Amino acid sequence: MKYRHQIFLLLLFAATSCVPLKKSIYLQGDMARHLEEVEGSYKTDKADYLVKPNDLLYIRVTSLDDRSSAFLNNESGYNAMADNPMSASLLGYRVGLDGSIDYPFLGKIYVAGLSLQEIAEKIELASSKYIDQSGAIVKLLNDHVTVMGEVKNPGRFLMNSEEITILEAVSLAGDMTDFANRENVRLIRKDGDLPQMLIIDTTDERIMYSSFFYLKPGDIIYVEPRRLKQWNLSSIPLGVGMSLVSASILLYTLFK
Repeated sequence: MKYRHQIFLLLLFAATSCVPLKKSIYLQGDMARHLEEVEGSYKTDKADYLVKPNDLLYIRVTSLDDRSSAFLNNESGYNAMADNPMSASLLGYRVGLDGSIDYPFLGKIYVAGLSLQEIAEKIELASSKYIDQSGAIVKLLNDHVTVMGEVKNPGRFLMNSEEITILEAVSLAGDMTDFANRENVRLIRKDGDLPQMLIIDTTDERIMYSSFFYLKPGDIIYVEPRRLKQWNLSSIPLGVGMSLVSASILLYTLFK
């Protein structure tokens, strides 16, 4: 009878699945830096996205008379895009490794390191040689973010607006699970040749004043699990779990 407490605890332990937390966390090491180490008080202006090699751009030249700019655009392709948005990728201009795109009639145009607005102005200037009062629309086609880890529906998501915050991205993934460590959310971003990784505390309201609060195309969000994750009760079927708990209570009563 003196062992009744030990037996009870042993049965409860058997009803759980213990997995070391360290084996559940991706991207372990010393590379990640906390956001406060990078931005101090978090009061940082949001920077525009700068185009880089391998980006896919949607470009359309406009004018007062659409017929005068038609030769610079794929009109049939634009009509197909209206019926099927997925066809937009076929109309894109891929930025080469040298940072340029080859545009029909306009030739090679260097765009790497420029914002979308700056590229539009550059296209507008180049097309003014052929048409009067020209304009340009430039958008990014590879505008997606990836959300993984302790979220309900991890995956790759299209940015539904030109600006999307880290919280909006998490909401696209169905929000965080009960096992999520909201104080350790990792942002992986590739600027240049080397990626950078930041640890963001999403419970800290100051992140709203950070430039990293707004995501860039290609960003990866990884939500780490909490220590509670190692006691993975959710992996035990409800019927089996209830049976084990009932048996534990019964044995505890008998040995009491």
